[in-house]
Amino acid sequence: MLIDLHSHSTLSDGTLSIAEMVAAAERRGYAAYALTDHAHGNDLSYADIVTAVRDEVERLISHTGMHLFAGVELTDFPPHLIPQAARRARRAGAQVVVVHGECLMLNVPPGTNAAAVRCPEVDILAHPGLLGPEDAEAAAAHDVYVEISARHGHDYANGHVYRLARRFGARVIVDSDAHDESGLLSDAQATALLRGAGAPITYVTAYQVDMAPALLQQLLKRTAHTVVR
Repeated sequence: MLIDLHSHSTLSDGTLSIAEMVAAAERRGYAAYALTDHAHGNDLSYADIVTAVRDEVERLISHTGMHLFAGVELTDFPPHLIPQAARRARRAGAQVVVVHGECLMLNVPPGTNAAAVRCPEVDILAHPGLLGPEDAEAAAAHDVYVEISARHGHDYANGHVYRLARRFGARVIVDSDAHDESGLLSDAQATALLRGAGAPITYVTAYQVDMAPALLQQLLKRTAHTVVR
């Protein structure tokens, strides 16, 4: 079951339209896919991004065999505003709420990881960089998934993220953070990301049969926009 819940279109910094990204994900054999274009904290109209993604996903949902979700990546919000922004994104139609974590490549407001993993409206903390032990423990307690990222640069801390997730029982999600078709993953690539982060094959199996499907079921419960196979 290939699940990818973090990707971008031309509505933010991607190079393909939502329809083109959905078609590309279908060609990869995805079971579930989410578009999570950036909503920036310095843009008061950020909910408009969520609405635009939602409208296009609703148009496409009946034309795909995948479970397709409208999402958002909350980016560069002051940490204390993340709960409010996540609630507003939900009201605007976001079915998947991702927070742009404290990756090693960019200047992200300190405290973003901590706020994200303690927010009940957040599903995924993306590329969290040098995730702290307290935040890994909070992610496990609040059922926020921490991301193993395929994005170049954001993947630098994958091994660290895996080790802390394993230590504290936090669940992980392997995401492409794709901005074009070439960034999307195959099943073999998703497996390689976990193995490269240090996961044994038993953990890869646990991810495939437990963690990723559990997140999918969690999302399906939140929305009526699902494809019944």
